[in-house]
Amino acid sequence: MISTPPVRYSLTIPDYRHGTRLERGFTLIELLVVIVIIVAATAVVAPNLGSRVRQAQLDSGAARLDALARHARTRAVLDRRPIVLTASPDGRYIYLNYTDDQAPSLNTLPLDMGASIRIQISKIGSKEEGVTFSPDGTVTETWFELSSSSGNRQLRLDPVRAKVSSGNS
Repeated sequence: MISTPPVRYSLTIPDYRHGTRLERGFTLIELLVVIVIIVAATAVVAPNLGSRVRQAQLDSGAARLDALARHARTRAVLDRRPIVLTASPDGRYIYLNYTDDQAPSLNTLPLDMGASIRIQISKIGSKEEGVTFSPDGTVTETWFELSSSSGNRQLRLDPVRAKVSSGNS
């Protein structure tokens, strides 16, 4: 019977080239270069993120205003009573109330536009405060201006559908 010598396996196999042992891995200099590249790329990209966040806040405020306007229109039609949408003096909160004093309170919380967004309401051809949704579902054409540190956005309230849309569409 022929026997073969046992084969020994080692977890590390030394590799000698030019009289030195070959090491695998990264040097500290290589790691520092990669970190510097990542920091430089972040410094270029980070300033652009701030304006996008503020723009997203304006988009969110417009969407919340649209939802509240549709809710006010629906409640006015279902309750068969006019409902008025008003803004707080500082423009941060939006309220819904019935127009007649004898009515019980409309149980809705004020819409908070956030710490960085303010709203102004301007109606066409009317001096009364707020926007009144009539029981037949119509409303006076109204313009809203949302403002934040990133700029302003003009929004139009459609008098028939009570849909809030961008001023240039």
